[in-house]
Amino acid sequence: MKSIQGSEGSKFHAYPHAPIYALSITVLIALLICNCNAYAQVAQKKGVVSPEKRIGDLEKDVLKLQREVDIFNLDALPENLTLCDKKFPIYREDVRERFEREFFQLLENKGQLTLIVKRYLKYLNTINEEIQKIGLPSDLVYLAITESYLLPRSLSKANAAGIWQFIKETGKKEGLYINDHLDERYNIKKSTRSALTHLKKLYGEFGDWLIAMAAYNAGPARLKEAMEHQGTRDFLDLYLPEETERYIFRILAIKEIIMNRERYGIRIDEKELYKPLALSEITFETDREIHTSVLAKAMDLPYRTFRTYNLQIRKYRLPKGTYRVNVPVEKKEIFLKRLKGYEYIEVVKEN
Repeated sequence: MKSIQGSEGSKFHAYPHAPIYALSITVLIALLICNCNAYAQVAQKKGVVSPEKRIGDLEKDVLKLQREVDIFNLDALPENLTLCDKKFPIYREDVRERFEREFFQLLENKGQLTLIVKRYLKYLNTINEEIQKIGLPSDLVYLAITESYLLPRSLSKANAAGIWQFIKETGKKEGLYINDHLDERYNIKKSTRSALTHLKKLYGEFGDWLIAMAAYNAGPARLKEAMEHQGTRDFLDLYLPEETERYIFRILAIKEIIMNRERYGIRIDEKELYKPLALSEITFETDREIHTSVLAKAMDLPYRTFRTYNLQIRKYRLPKGTYRVNVPVEKKEIFLKRLKGYEYIEVVKEN
């Protein structure tokens, strides 16, 4: 699988400028505090209503800026880091350096991180539902984030597609239909099941989740070769392609930032969150060609919304056959009722 990588840079990238950044923020904090006192005095003279509220807002800004300084304080970095129950010895100099490379590069782009957190909360239930059904570690959701930043229409330069970034060969091997009319790599529910099935096989083969995730990125053959020639099965001690080594630490850094997002300055009001995705899966059979607008109307959705939930559909017309579509849970009943009105369509299965 092809992962999205951060930009290249120095050991800590932004970290060498931290002292200057911290000094600037400290000065700004001092100015804000002075502003708080000055505002209170002026407000009392002019009779402005509730100066305390303004002071309270400024104090919140001070705390926010102080957290920005703390981000670049090495003593504030987490000491306990785990991924799929595997503890990372952050006290090891090489492990710390590899983690910081991904961690600080991610923190450079707060806008991107804010979007990632919002998408994470949008898709979490849908992905977790499939993870729980198969009985795999919940941390695997961070692998999907690393692969695509949870952009369902993602397509890499290597033609890896969907949130799990399947290449065609692996996707077909794991049961995804990929032809002129369908590409189920873009079906969030079906591709999630296939990706988890693939990861479960890799774990069964290697018996270690870090190795399994590395094999998801680089391929199992490359991991087998590395372990055979290097005499170790410990991911942290394996010499692997740089992309694969960074891949695991990027997953770890993404988990740390998302799980402790407020600590790293990412605070999102509940009203600004995206609505969590809740989809039912309907399998139907048609004995003649149909136009996909029929399905959109049956769901009582604008065509674009219908296609957004069903990115696996690649053409306007579908030949006779059996198809699986995603339906918003609130539209499920009306969709099933309307499908029954078409003599040439039969519902095969509903979830």
